[in-house]
Amino acid sequence: MKRVLSLLFFILFYAKCSIFKPSQLDPGEDLGTLQSLLRLLALIDAFNTQSQSVLFMKFTDSNGTPYGGGAVEYSVYNEADENGVATSDFGETGNVRTYTATLDNFGRGFLFFSERGIAKLSLKNAANTFVGTADFRIYNGITKQSFSLLNQTGNAQFLVEDLANYRNRLATNFTFTPLGSANGRQFIYLEVQTSFTATDRNTSIGYIASSADGEYYDAVTRIDGVTIEKNVTYEIILKISNPVFNGSEYIFFLSEEKRDYSPPNNFQSNKNLALRISAFSPPSSATVQLKNLPTNYRFFNGANGNWYYPALYLGDGRYMATPTLSGAPRPILFYLDTDTSSDLISDFSCTISAIDRDLLGFQLVTYSGINYLQCPQNYAGTSYVIRSIRASDLIFNQINFTAAANFDSPVFQVEGKLMALTGSSPFSGVTFPTGSYTNLNPTITQNATITNFNTSSIGGTTSRLRTIKSSNSNHYFVLSNSPTFTALPTNVQIFRSNDGVNSVTSIPATPFSLSEYSVAIISPEQIQSTNGLLNYSYAKSFSNGSVNLPVYFTRFTNSDGTWEDLPRLIKIK
Repeated sequence: MKRVLSLLFFILFYAKCSIFKPSQLDPGEDLGTLQSLLRLLALIDAFNTQSQSVLFMKFTDSNGTPYGGGAVEYSVYNEADENGVATSDFGETGNVRTYTATLDNFGRGFLFFSERGIAKLSLKNAANTFVGTADFRIYNGITKQSFSLLNQTGNAQFLVEDLANYRNRLATNFTFTPLGSANGRQFIYLEVQTSFTATDRNTSIGYIASSADGEYYDAVTRIDGVTIEKNVTYEIILKISNPVFNGSEYIFFLSEEKRDYSPPNNFQSNKNLALRISAFSPPSSATVQLKNLPTNYRFFNGANGNWYYPALYLGDGRYMATPTLSGAPRPILFYLDTDTSSDLISDFSCTISAIDRDLLGFQLVTYSGINYLQCPQNYAGTSYVIRSIRASDLIFNQINFTAAANFDSPVFQVEGKLMALTGSSPFSGVTFPTGSYTNLNPTITQNATITNFNTSSIGGTTSRLRTIKSSNSNHYFVLSNSPTFTALPTNVQIFRSNDGVNSVTSIPATPFSLSEYSVAIISPEQIQSTNGLLNYSYAKSFSNGSVNLPVYFTRFTNSDGTWEDLPRLIKIK
């Protein structure tokens, strides 16, 4: 190596203008060694299958008319390959065989690249006739802004709608779970497969990624100390809570659950775990710690919609999470590093008489700088009685909220106000004064109706207000006639308020089932808010002519509350 470096210095210093052809170099001499080394480095980069690019492209003729119903055949030529190495399905040899992207009616399609080199595209119209070609270089770190064509022929335009470049082959994995948001960042959970023998025999690694804007996920942390596998008769999966922020770390509560591989996936065992991720310098990996819970309490030993169970940080080192006990949700309070815990039902008389309504009633309310945990105690039509538990010393108070009509939701705090959904059908949003909140056993009566908060277009027989997402004084009220968003057809309705929760406007044309670039919502955590806008994250699979691969999307509202015409690809560092 010293000889090579010395020789490189000699070339630069004494032979500034000399040009060598590969054929003039003796492979056994230093210049030949240097050339081989440089070629090896190029091969390493070109063969780097631990990265992947997904291109969302539109193809038109020179006048801008889309080649709807057409197709694009594409492949990658490894620039470091000088000897005509054969192609392979996934680039194991360095060159990838030809894939095909079928175009929609607007001439759009998705192209997947797991190799680096020269991408060659051949465009066909709907009549299966070639109409144009293009070449471009695909490389690690490519972006929409840096994309450019090297060559182009025919009556065709090759337009990039969006581009995502990943450091791992994420598009070979279908696990994509939005986890929620904390401290202004949104979190998703992903798995990357590490071994594959069969669909019922493989292993994976889990990652948590976070974003400040819902599009660029610039912090990725591998979850260490867990097992994720399928092994013929059983599988081990992770269920993960919403994130909570304690002032310096993001905390997640996990269940490493072992269950039968075949449906109905009967529970076998689990480990209760906690994961800490520094908020100021997110690590590339973090190891879980075992969390001891009271006997027979298990984190998220229930349906796969584990995000439905709330997790909160109350301050003063105290957390709330929702394990299950005998198959039923059982919220508890605890410190992270001790085994001391309090059961909110047996110790504080909280109740969960209707899971879909009352679990959402576990809310953190801040009044005069003090955190209170609200939990339901009794529901009786126009009266909703809650426990308000002061986080610092666990002293609790009983508060009776009353309204002009039956409660259809718990009481939420929004921009310093307390509000709920009441009525029968249609339902209305109402607010409550906060002045007597800390009085002993107060009765707080509805004092205003939120203008335009009318749910006449959404039916159902259970609580409809599922979550509220806020940013930049914009508040989005997300309603669904299915408590877990999984009972189809699910009717979703969203209202926005930007005037201090005095009035709302309905967001039209929700994109969840409108086009081939959208999917039905299955979790309220898919919807988040950043910079005053709403965004909706999801995954959808598309074919490369051989297999189906997922694409990770996020879709944003415009400033007027309407949805953008096209989704954006999620970018992960």
